[in-house]
This record gives sequence, C-alpha cells and structure tokens, in this order.
Amino acid sequence: MLAAACTHTMLADDAVVPLPPVEQGVFERIRTDVLDPIRLAALGDPQDLSEPLLPDDVAPPGQPRQEFEPPAGRTLPPGAKPGMLQQALYMATELPRLGTNGLGLLSLEKTATLGLPCPTVESPLLVTPGFVGTLTNPTPGMDVPGELFECYMQGRWLKKIGDRFGADLAVAPGWYSDFKNSSPQALRITGHGFGAWEATEDLRVVAGVIYLDRYDVNLLPAGGLLWTPADDKRFELIFPRPRLAWRVAEREATFRGRRVASSHWLYLAGEFGGNQWAVRSVTGPTRGQNQIMIIRDYRLLAGWERRPGNLGLSWKFETGWVTGRTVQYYLTDQPWLHPSDTFLVRGSVWY
Repeated sequence: MLAAACTHTMLADDAVVPLPPVEQGVFERIRTDVLDPIRLAALGDPQDLSEPLLPDDVAPPGQPRQEFEPPAGRTLPPGAKPGMLQQALYMATELPRLGTNGLGLLSLEKTATLGLPCPTVESPLLVTPGFVGTLTNPTPGMDVPGELFECYMQGRWLKKIGDRFGADLAVAPGWYSDFKNSSPQALRITGHGFGAWEATEDLRVVAGVIYLDRYDVNLLPAGGLLWTPADDKRFELIFPRPRLAWRVAEREATFRGRRVASSHWLYLAGEFGGNQWAVRSVTGPTRGQNQIMIIRDYRLLAGWERRPGNLGLSWKFETGWVTGRTVQYYLTDQPWLHPSDTFLVRGSVWY
C-alpha cells in the first residue's frame, strides 16, 4: 500500500509492469497525459480483487466505513495512494425528531485509513481508527442519553487468491457507550469475512458474514451479486445494503494547471441502520442504572455522489425515509420504545 514499498513489486531490471488499459468512455478523445481519467465502472468497488472486495457502504453501523476509490493510471498497486494515509473521511448524518413520539439523532463521524504492506503490497493491511459522536433529541420521558459515542480501531486484510477469487477479512474492537457506563459491556469486537468470485468481467458474486456483537443481531449473513452491465450502470444487489447506481453526468475542470474529470452518480439504496451502546439510565425507576440500549431502523435512500479522476476529494449527499424504528433495552426491565418515522439527511466528504 505504501509508495516506498512499491519498489518490491518492480522487476529485477527496474522495469515497471504496466497497468491494464483504463476505461475512459467519452474522454478517450482527450490525451491522457493532460487529463486524469476516471474508472467509470468502479463506483465504490474495485475492478481488481487486491482492492477492497465490497462497496464500502455495505457495512452497517458498527462497522467502520472505508469509502476510498483510487484513480487509475498510476504505477502504484491497485487501491493504493501515495504514502501511508489512504483515506480521511468526514460524515454528518441527521434524523430530525418528528411527531409527538419522535427521536432525533445527529451523528458526526471521522475516520482515517492507513495502509501497510503487511505481509506484502499485494496483500495489504488497512488500519482504520474512527470516532463517532451522536447527539440525541428524544421526546421528553424517553430513556435515551443526550450523547452517545463510538471509538473503534479496525484492522482489515485483503488477499487475492488466483485470478478470480479474493478474501476480505476484518476485525474491529471498539468502545460504544455514553461515557458514563464504563462496564465491560461497552467493549464490542465487530468484524466481517467475505469471499468474492469474479464470474465474468461484469459480474461478481460475494458471500460472507458480518459479526456485529449485538444483543439483537449477533451474526448477520451478507452477500449477493455485483453487476456492472455498462460503464454508466452499477447494480449492487448485496444485502444488507443494496444499491442501484447510474452515472448521470461527467464534468471537466482545471485543477493546478491540469484538466481533470469527475463522474457524477445518482443512486437508490436500502440500509439497515442503528447501533448498540452501553449507557446509564437517565429517567424512570431505573435512573442511574447501567443498561444496554440498541437503536434500530430501516432506511430507503436516494443519493448523489461525485467521484474525481485524480487524487482529489469525493463527496456525496443522500436523503431518504427511516421507518421501523425501535429502541431496545437489555439487562434492565425497561419497556422497548417505538419512535415515529422520520427522514434522513447525510453528507460526507473524503480524500
């Protein structure tokens, strides 16, 4: 993953093995030494199994997000950026409180992904520390703390097996609490294990499991089909976050004296939302007692995403409806709550 480590991938005579041709679509007529082209077919998921095997948004809450997608046409290994820093991500998500039984949530997330050639550049180790802070706006009387926190450290290992198979393994110990409940219940170890098989050039079969270490859902099967019938269409028929994406625009701009291109995608997606925290009761007869709280919901989203053709910034904006909301309590006699439906607004930017 590191630029310094790329020398290990060079031949003995110092000749660099060229990368496969880059799909350029309508930009083929523009000289590639002037314009940074885009991998138009690679929205979130790489074409090479040595890169992450799954769209990053497949991971439900409790799994760190990794939304980088490298530009093409470089001499670095697929999926790598120059240096150790592979990604810096900022994301804000708001669910406003609606109705007389609503529950508002505002989450701010920051992650950074570091790449290590461990054990080799072709089988890299990605280390992702992350922090999420959530401000709540509950209806008076709801036993929901005003602040919730998530701190985690994910280690993710990628391995290509032959020409058509690959493995994606991850483990992420983390601390999930209101920072008032300091019991061992706040420590959770999540992870995932996936395998991918490239059946054809435009069809990938993915299967695996996600370990959430939660009281409501401990082990979640995941998988499906990833189909890219054309450069401007991408269908991620993968549970638990299916997504249908269409490229709707291409833009060209001047950046530091170079003409660079960007692609814009419109998509529809479903999402399994929520998380688990160890908290201290703030109201009712159990006030002051430690308990486990799970917020869970289901989301139907529409979004707009921009992908650059160089090492610039990517961003996306999405909104949608949130339904099936529950607040579940464990290790206590608290009755479960059912907040009213609401909508979601989310924006994120990453390098």
